[in-house]
Amino acid sequence: MALRTSYEENEVLLSYLESGDGPAPVLMIHGNFAGKLWWSELLAEPLPGMRLIAPDLPGFGQSRANGTFRPSIPFYAESLKRFLDGLGVGRVLLLGHSFGGAVATEMALRDPDRFPALFLLAPPPHTGLYTPEYLYPFLESYRHDRWSLRAALLQHLGTRVPPYFEALVDEAGRMHPANFSGNARLLSSWNVGARLYGYGNPVLVASGERDNLVSTRSAEATARAFPMGAYANLGSVGHSPQIEAPNLVRDLLSQLLRTVKA
Repeated sequence: MALRTSYEENEVLLSYLESGDGPAPVLMIHGNFAGKLWWSELLAEPLPGMRLIAPDLPGFGQSRANGTFRPSIPFYAESLKRFLDGLGVGRVLLLGHSFGGAVATEMALRDPDRFPALFLLAPPPHTGLYTPEYLYPFLESYRHDRWSLRAALLQHLGTRVPPYFEALVDEAGRMHPANFSGNARLLSSWNVGARLYGYGNPVLVASGERDNLVSTRSAEATARAFPMGAYANLGSVGHSPQIEAPNLVRDLLSQLLRTVKA
């Protein structure tokens, strides 16, 4: 399925998957070097009452971006807002993984009334995630080196490699050229620490002890930075909890939705 949306002079075509037809919509935002397929486990078994919506961000997977495209967290946030408008979805819970956690946070801070809760899986620190300069050539090399890209993705699936892993590698390889190093640079300068006090809705941050990118200490600090933040330690899980421990993530999502309803 696909839906055309617009942002200022840019036109983007967002590809998305969804499952469930309940009254509680959840927008699931993937991370860097990823796409909508990273939510396959949750999409396969939506909880009763939920409607799960998983788009490819602009310039990722099957979502196209035009020639003027430049990576931007505010642009991603605005594109998803217009995407929801096009679907006729109003209030929605935001679920963001890794880089997608930064996009979800930006959306929540811009419109707390529309987004009544925020669920962040292994998110980048709210004060930014620095990538050393010497690593950027490696990120750029993934555009043409599928084997290295495959090895890099394997590092973030610490405890489980799903049967559709090769499709995840293909999905990552379809990113817009500007995304291979551009999104890491965005996170290096991203800092919303001074804005988090403005979001007074429930926030749940969850991460695993085997995450090689976001430490539990960092994730806990992100949770504490929100007025209504809470942290959940997922135990022996790596950087991709929605694939490695989907039942844990599903249970936490259900709990958060109950909190919102209450």
